[in-house]
Amino acid sequence: MMLDLKTEYKRCFEQITAYEPSEAKEIAFMVFNELLGITKNDLIASKSINEEQLSEMDKIIKRVNTFEPIQYILGKTWFYEHSFMVNENVLIPRPETEELVQRALRLSPKTILDLGTGSGIIAISTALGLKNVEAFAIDISDNALEIAKRNNENLKANVNIQQADILNFVSPFGEQKFDLIVSNPPYVKENEMTEMRENVISFEPHLALFVSDENPLIFYKKIAEIGLIYLENNGHVLVEINSYLGQETCDVFTNAGYSKVELIQDFFGKDRMVLAKK
Repeated sequence: MMLDLKTEYKRCFEQITAYEPSEAKEIAFMVFNELLGITKNDLIASKSINEEQLSEMDKIIKRVNTFEPIQYILGKTWFYEHSFMVNENVLIPRPETEELVQRALRLSPKTILDLGTGSGIIAISTALGLKNVEAFAIDISDNALEIAKRNNENLKANVNIQQADILNFVSPFGEQKFDLIVSNPPYVKENEMTEMRENVISFEPHLALFVSDENPLIFYKKIAEIGLIYLENNGHVLVEINSYLGQETCDVFTNAGYSKVELIQDFFGKDRMVLAKK
């Protein structure tokens, strides 16, 4: 039995109760697009779907209503015009991180190191955007590295991805130095957890999100140290930050001896990045 596409799309997004209507519509469209290749023009044209397809969508909607992120359910997300594999072992990339990639591309580095790469989105997107760059990336998590390496292979980005710990850093790349070190490290304080949505708290990896209230800048202090050793002269560190700790993060790099430190706002007007020059 064939069913009207537009009618079933409306029914599906109305069943998504875990999100506001505008988000529910977008999530429902992502499901229709992924499972059926449906475009928004197809919705306008009112094509049809079958009951088996609709049953599969209903299963997904049940998972969405438990606050499981749609990106994990579908196993992928779009970032900087590329499709990346994601699962519960890596963070779902935010739009603000695309701004960090844009900044990285503007600096036109010849060599780049991504500290705490997760799914590999920053290093891979930068490598794809700058054809002549040599890109390197590290993460502490075996499971995250598996995803990053699969994304690297699928997108043919040629990033050198290895395991290492930011907080106890020993470079797996020997004496290699870099024009740019980038990072989106854990920066959410534990006491800010109540401000976060259920889909983040219950499903995204806490290892990649949270830091202690007592030492919330621990990763930035270490990144500043790493930069002093592994950056070329006049090289840069570019990091995503906790918007509540903008000036404090700048002070970390200033106190470490960087010559120029800039606090950068995102498109929402929030303090979101720090750029520091060695």
